[in-house]
Amino acid sequence: MPPQNAPPPDSDENLLLRLRGGDREAFAALVRRYERELFGYLRRYVGDDDLADDVFQNTFVQVFLKIQQYEPGRPARPWLYAIATNQAIDALRRRNRRLADRPADIVSAPDEDGEPRPLFELLPAPG
Repeated sequence: MPPQNAPPPDSDENLLLRLRGGDREAFAALVRRYERELFGYLRRYVGDDDLADDVFQNTFVQVFLKIQQYEPGRPARPWLYAIATNQAIDALRRRNRRLADRPADIVSAPDEDGEPRPLFELLPAPG
C-alpha cells in the first residue's frame, strides 16, 4: 500500500519522481501525455508550427537534464510549463537575432523551385 500523501501512480508528479529515479518509461509517458497540450500552447506562443516543434523537443531535453531540480511534492504542470515558456522565449530571441542579422536592403522572391532568392539574382540578364 502506498504511503499517505504519495502521488497517485499515474500522476504527473509520480512520473517526474520515477524519472528522477532513472525510469525512462516515465519520461516517455510524460512526453506522450503533454504532446498535444504543450505543443498547442507552444504553437500559440511562438506562432509557428516548426518552431513550436523544436521548442517542444528542447523542453523535454531540459526536463531530462534538470530532473534533479524538480522538487518532490510540487505540482508538475507549472514546472513543465515554466521550462517550456523559457525555451520558447529563448527560441524567439534566437530567431529575432537571426532576422536582425540579415541585410535589410536585400529584397527576395521565390525562384522557380520556390526557394527565396535575392531579387537581383532573378532579374534577366541585360541583353
